[in-house]
Amino acid sequence: MDWTVNATTVSASTTVRRQVPTRWVLTSVASVVALGGVYTLAVLTKPGQEIEDSILRSVDGGTLLKSGRALDAISIPAILVVVGVVVLIAFVRRRPGAALQSATLIVGAIATTQIIKAIAPRPELTTLTLSNSFPSGHATIAVAGVLALATAFGRHLRPLIMVVGTAFAALVAEQTVAYGWHRVSDVCGACAVVMLWLAIVRSAAAVWSNDPRDTVGRRMHGFTSGLLGLAMVATLAAAGAIFSIGIGSDMTLTMSTGPGVLVGARLLSAGVVIATAWLAWKLDRSI
Repeated sequence: MDWTVNATTVSASTTVRRQVPTRWVLTSVASVVALGGVYTLAVLTKPGQEIEDSILRSVDGGTLLKSGRALDAISIPAILVVVGVVVLIAFVRRRPGAALQSATLIVGAIATTQIIKAIAPRPELTTLTLSNSFPSGHATIAVAGVLALATAFGRHLRPLIMVVGTAFAALVAEQTVAYGWHRVSDVCGACAVVMLWLAIVRSAAAVWSNDPRDTVGRRMHGFTSGLLGLAMVATLAAAGAIFSIGIGSDMTLTMSTGPGVLVGARLLSAGVVIATAWLAWKLDRSI
């Protein structure tokens, strides 16, 4: 009996057709919907503008448009350094696919944010007319940088990168609101843009990468997920409580100003960033 098997036949019969994981398709769709929804409600409607104007009016005149250390850390040289570091680390680990994913994530997210800023107008629906800042470039850079670093580093350092990086990104988002650089909706838009690009690069890796580490899912560290989840719940709950106290029983949502309103908005911005990192960690089982 002839046990010889044609190699071409085996290759053809064992070829697996690669598909984009459903979770990334849903993530990309949800990101686009969230981006459009936030822009429509917060920027294109009068109530949305009035709510965020009340937060901007709560910023003390002495600190308006000033900057903190986290904001000062976001610059063009810093972006170039982050891109260079993630690419270098990925190549040292012999993961060119991870290097491409990391660089594409950062560059794509930043470029998309700048394009949206240029083409998405902010109609003058209220008396407080400030230039459009949707989405936040600072928040985009911070969140995209964290996820890019998590892609480049190995599984042993990845939890630390996510926790420390998310804390920094949340601080950046909080400071953009504290100093009146951005509105809460700007931070939400930035997070939606980053999640869209995360879905894009992971989808491309699932289809084109030949490195099993880029395509094979594995269970992630439960401790990191729990820590991010706890921080998310605590921050968002505190934001809601403080914002409600700041509004008070005799004030309206669109006219309330003061420290409580501003602190609530600052915590909300930080909470949105933490929620984005938590969601990315839960979804991203392939790095």
